[in-house]
Amino acid sequence: MQDTHTRLSVWFWAAYLVATDTAGIGAVQFQRQLGIKTYETAFQLLHKLRAGMVRPERDRIGGTPDDHVEIDETLVGGATRGLGRGVHDLSLVVAAVEVRRRKPKIDGAVPRRHGRYAGRVRLEVWPDRSAKSLVSFVEGAVEPGTQIVGKVAPRVSH
Repeated sequence: MQDTHTRLSVWFWAAYLVATDTAGIGAVQFQRQLGIKTYETAFQLLHKLRAGMVRPERDRIGGTPDDHVEIDETLVGGATRGLGRGVHDLSLVVAAVEVRRRKPKIDGAVPRRHGRYAGRVRLEVWPDRSAKSLVSFVEGAVEPGTQIVGKVAPRVSH
């Protein structure tokens, strides 16, 4: 907030919007709601607030006996026209998702999807598909002793 041309009241309203909007907010909507003149200013303000909300010492996911963690990887990126066949300009991303269970209802009805829902998520850009990279991701993201399920999980003993 220091040394910016943005008024302090706009910073506070921006922090309120970022903290209370559960679905997430885009820079264009952010610009409109705060009355910011340029998209670039709204984008930078939103980016700075999001970066400030990240906890570097965040908790590892999993760790409860009833839940498990699903791990998978995917390629993320744009079209590769004109570059021939193969993988170009794509990033390999690995994801770990907690799969939690809802408590059974009192009337004994079976909940949708057998009561399973997605909990916390951890994502990381993966340098390669080596077991060493996967093990370091799992050790940093998943509590020891957690059951791991997924396409890449059999390569890891955690």
